[in-house]
Amino acid sequence: MADETSFNPENIWKRVGLDELRQALATVDNLTHRFERALQELPRCNQCARIVLLEQIQKTGDSLSGELISLSALAGTLKNTIQIAEKAQKHLAKDVPPACRCEEGECTCHD
Repeated sequence: MADETSFNPENIWKRVGLDELRQALATVDNLTHRFERALQELPRCNQCARIVLLEQIQKTGDSLSGELISLSALAGTLKNTIQIAEKAQKHLAKDVPPACRCEEGECTCHD
């Protein structure tokens, strides 16, 4: 059996239910690295480099903005879901009905 105390980022993201968020962050990171590689491969001519760079900025910017919007929406949804779940958990913990004391058959001690 694997040592549960060892640090495994992928398992931590899954454990806290945020693996979709991790995947979105990885996509943004990949787009960033792709853009940086494109910068390294710019032509020597300044005018040509400017044209290629502007095209790359537009292309990568469109992808990044879409990913960031999705990431922001996902984070907001997750935050709201966690808040709702925490409220429900507190409510349920506060209003736990007493255990049934009835013998077999139909319960008569609860409404």
